[in-house]
Amino acid sequence: MPNTHTTPLVSVLMPAYNHASYVRAAVESVLGQTYGNLELIAIDDASSDATWNVLQSFEDERLRRYRHDSNQGAHATLNEAMGLAQGAFIAIINSDDVFATNRIDRMLAEARTSGEKEIFAFTDVDFIGPAGEPANEHSRAIAYRDLRATCDLLMPGVWFLAGNPAITTSNLFFSRALANEVGDFAPLRYTHDWDWALRAQERTPPIWIRESLLAYRVHAANTLSEDDAWRHIHENSHVQSRALSSLPIESGAENAAFQACLALLKNESFHPLPLLLYLIHRLAGVPNSRMEALTSGQGGTWLMQKIAERSASPEGIFHSVRQLVEREQAIVAQDRLIEERFEIIQRMRSEIANRDQIIAGQAELIEERFEIIQRMSSEIANRDQVIADQAELIEERWRVMTHMTQEIANRDEWIAGLHADRFVRMALFVRRRWIGLRSWLIR
Repeated sequence: MPNTHTTPLVSVLMPAYNHASYVRAAVESVLGQTYGNLELIAIDDASSDATWNVLQSFEDERLRRYRHDSNQGAHATLNEAMGLAQGAFIAIINSDDVFATNRIDRMLAEARTSGEKEIFAFTDVDFIGPAGEPANEHSRAIAYRDLRATCDLLMPGVWFLAGNPAITTSNLFFSRALANEVGDFAPLRYTHDWDWALRAQERTPPIWIRESLLAYRVHAANTLSEDDAWRHIHENSHVQSRALSSLPIESGAENAAFQACLALLKNESFHPLPLLLYLIHRLAGVPNSRMEALTSGQGGTWLMQKIAERSASPEGIFHSVRQLVEREQAIVAQDRLIEERFEIIQRMRSEIANRDQIIAGQAELIEERFEIIQRMSSEIANRDQVIADQAELIEERWRVMTHMTQEIANRDEWIAGLHADRFVRMALFVRRRWIGLRSWLIR
């Protein structure tokens, strides 16, 4: 059962706008607190979805519901809710975030421990996605962890100059006494929570409870996801210039200024040139109301755009210090890469020179070999000619030998014929002699 202390009453303020998918979980996380003596003031800022129907579905006397006919904006809705609040302590929850069940109990315990009348406290944050799933690797969650590590190295009085470690209005818990001194939320679209925290920090050291007692939901409709760069630049510079103008003037002012510089240089939303221009406006006595008007781009043109146009300056000079550092780091990395590539080119040139020398040597060797080949070709041609001549001589000798062979054959035939003729004549001679002899004998 929730703890139902009779005192103190804690007023929880909920500005709600087009969060029909999330508002039930937000309301339930407040009404289900272990600390029961609370009121929940929910104001539907003219939602166009079913947010109001969801709010109407709860039956709990601690829930007070209001509805706007037209959209007033988060800062105006919060100021209205703060005016309706009756509690000695005030907490805020946006209609898409979720409280841990013991959040208010822990906050009040810290408030009692401090013993101060003016209390400003916040806790660590977990990040969840649209369906409530962990989103600790979301870009905002990573940036939050970096900021938390930075703040660990700074004194509490400049935590909020390094960024907004509370992250969101849902993480603000403060006493009515402090709210009466700090005043309303400023008419700023993105930084009204950061501005209020900076003003609260000037009055009392913030209490940072290092426990995750808030689930901050990241989704496509988050206000900070809007791509309105000039408004971000103007609001950030306005908030920071006002905070710097309020630095304490005392014996420790030099150290405070030094700490403030360290904090700003770690702030991803620190825009050096725009901040300087806002500080100049403040030094010139421009009233804060007019400074706030500059953050909305009244007249359709932003102050920084006018300055950029009239000074013929690139818009890049208005970037945040983180963007400038990243650009400088990119330039240094490119320089290093160029230097490395130049060294590689130099080595390649040396290698090419060596190769050229080798190629020249090879060309000389090839030329020598070509000359040898030419000589060999000439010699081969000469030999071919000699061989051809010899072949012709052999052919001629062959013809002579063939002719001589034929003549020998003819002579042999003639001799053979001659011998045959002599043999016939001799035979005839012998025959005649024989006939004659026989005839003589017969007689």
